[in-house]
Parts: sequence; C-alpha cells; structure tokens
Amino acid sequence: MATGDGVLSDGTELWLTNSSDVLTKVVGLMSVNRPSLAIAKVETTDHDSGKVKEYIPGHGDMPELQFTLKYEPGSPTDLLIEEHKASREKRPFKIVTPEEDGTTQDHEGTIFLMTYVPDNAPLGAMRTATVTGQPSAIAQSAT
Repeated sequence: MATGDGVLSDGTELWLTNSSDVLTKVVGLMSVNRPSLAIAKVETTDHDSGKVKEYIPGHGDMPELQFTLKYEPGSPTDLLIEEHKASREKRPFKIVTPEEDGTTQDHEGTIFLMTYVPDNAPLGAMRTATVTGQPSAIAQSAT
C-alpha cells in the first residue's frame, strides 16, 4: 500500500475501566468515533477592525465519544458498560487504532458514560446498542 492510500479501520479496539480499575476490552465493537478537541472562537471585533470580524481562540471542548456494539444482554461487556454508567465515575479508557504501516496508536483519557441504548429488538436482525460518554482530553501515543 502506498503512503496516503488510507487505512481500513478493522482492528480498532475500545477499552473501558471496570470497577476493579482494570482496562477491559469492549467485545463486539462495530464502530467508535475518536473525539478531537474543538476550540471555540471568541469575537474581539472593535471599531478599528475595518468592518471585518476578528476572533481569538476560546475554551476547548471535547465532543462526546459514541460507539456501537453487538448487544448481548448479560454478557461481560454488557455488565461492564452498565456498571461503568451506574458508577457515574470518570474512569480511564483507550481507543487503539491501526496505522497504515501496520502499527497501532493508543488514544487515552478518562470518560464517564452517559447512555447505553439497546436497539428495539428488530425481528430477524442482529441486536446492537449505542453508548455515549463524555471524555476528557485525549492523549495519543504509539503502541
């Protein structure tokens, strides 16, 4: 593969911390976003701005993390997510993403889970659930 051809997302992992402070892999992960810091803009326009608005960077905000997984009621992953959400705690987590050269990158921070919503049990289809959480700033490092 030539540089810049892109990377398949196969092999992406999500790890959440259980009640014993052990990072535990989320099994059945189907999709996960990797939030990136968004910077607000603060307007500083004054009468000397030449009728053009001027800005400075404001506060940063981490967007929500969202992931979808195969839903298996009572599975270790189901229990991990339910316990983490019910704890209302900010706990360490990481996302492992594959790179073009076959290596991986770890993206680590803390997160509290806000929602865990199983689908509406469609007839004859695989069950899924969607989880949202609020992460802290995420640090990136080579695995």
